[in-house]
Amino acid sequence: MKKLIASIMIFSIMMPFVQVYGGMPEVTAPSAILIDAETGKVLYEKNADERRYPASTTKIMTGLLAVEYGKMSEIVTIGKNPPLIEIGSSQIYLIPGEQLTMEQLLYALMLESANDAAVAIAEHISGSVEEFARLMNSRAKELGASSTNFVNPNGLHDDNHYTTARDLSLLAKYAMTLGKFRAVVKEVKYTIPETNKQEERNYITNSNKLIWKIYDQFRYEYATGIKTGYTTKAKQCLVGSAKKGDIELISVVMGAEGQNVYKDTVALFEYGFANFQKVNILKKGQIVTTVSVKNGEEKINLLAAEDYSMVLSDSERENLRTEVETRNESKEPIRKNEVLGEMIVYADEKEVKRIGLLSSVEIEVPEKSGYRWLWIIAGFLLYRTIVTIRKIRRRKRYSNITYVKR
Repeated sequence: MKKLIASIMIFSIMMPFVQVYGGMPEVTAPSAILIDAETGKVLYEKNADERRYPASTTKIMTGLLAVEYGKMSEIVTIGKNPPLIEIGSSQIYLIPGEQLTMEQLLYALMLESANDAAVAIAEHISGSVEEFARLMNSRAKELGASSTNFVNPNGLHDDNHYTTARDLSLLAKYAMTLGKFRAVVKEVKYTIPETNKQEERNYITNSNKLIWKIYDQFRYEYATGIKTGYTTKAKQCLVGSAKKGDIELISVVMGAEGQNVYKDTVALFEYGFANFQKVNILKKGQIVTTVSVKNGEEKINLLAAEDYSMVLSDSERENLRTEVETRNESKEPIRKNEVLGEMIVYADEKEVKRIGLLSSVEIEVPEKSGYRWLWIIAGFLLYRTIVTIRKIRRRKRYSNITYVKR
């Protein structure tokens, strides 16, 4: 059975209306994208699939692997390679034999953008930069970044080290679901205490000026991260995140000129927050429809299997609809939470989501009363037959006995 829901319940639980920010954002960079951090929906894009050099935004991949494969408290002993990082590049001047925790290296990586920390993390996790690059590429593809190739953990230039704005947004979207990663990239400053080789490093500062608290020329009040990058060939790159109300956005700007990287990023965020709203489609456990069981004698509720929401523009909301499909026949037994149908969500007549509908109760197979009495009668007749046969046999046995008189 297929039912069309004429009036969708979502509009009763929508966000309040917000004023529309005029027009499309002015983005000067050659490549950019803006996505919803929860669903990955693309809200704006400009040459998002164009292959470009990522510079230090590469460290998003290195950072998420550090969180996934490392323990923050474990000790990392620095080998001979991290100190050989290109002179003049960003680093914390690690020394062979120096010992730091993985957490300290992660802060150095994501805030100070330390290239030597990136190599130290790579060697600790995979044994070498080359093996770590293989891990980076494998994990990137698992996360949907199919147009990316990494050859090092820090983004120092290599012609064969590239990605796209779309791929970077996917990597950042996943990384921000990792609690430790999210906690690190929102911090402005960090101090690495004295190690076995060096004094305290109290200068670790986030290169992302969107989250700075004091110098506020580029500060954006809703910013929550993530990572800057620069080389002469990559130019200015910035993967940003911002949260306002119940909407979180992720932006990627690549190849920008100078400080325009911040202006472009803020323009993307302002466009996203002004033009899109979060619409709650379903809540887990919400009653969606009912189906008949026991030959129509009873009805059971079907419940939404999950929470589902979408970030939509006003025009998209007007063209949003849902359909409910249920099984043609609901035959017993039915298990509680058994999938008995789906709600299908359409936006601009394109299917965007299927949400399972679950049985709210358990229905056992009904007993057939007629058959039950037949079994009772049959059992009784069988019993009487057995009793009668035994009596007949007993009589025959006694009748054949000959008594002798003495």
